Amino acid sequence: MSHDLDVLRALLGLTSRRKSPTLDDLSLRLGSEPDAVRRSLFSLARNGLVQRTSGGLRLSLAGLAVAVAAGGPTRRARKKARPADGARAKPLPRVVRTRRRAA
Repeated sequence: MSHDLDVLRALLGLTSRRKSPTLDDLSLRLGSEPDAVRRSLFSLARNGLVQRTSGGLRLSLAGLAVAVAAGGPTRRARKKARPADGARAKPLPRVVRTRRRAA
């Protein structure tokens, strides 16, 4: 089942592209043999987590939920945006608030 979860997470990562992911895309992303990926896809389709369409593969709603819950690409550490020269931005000064006096 671990390889199946890896395939689900890879599908989740590849869904942002315009075209459907292929078997070669998945095997390249996972670094595993196409036969192992194909077996996992058949198992996931049998369990209703992946839908096989004429245009390719797509995650079902249940498959999306499992992929996100299993730690999909959304849980990866994101790099913070920095300027091109690598310098850090200076922090903004703190604003001190004063109380208003009653008139």
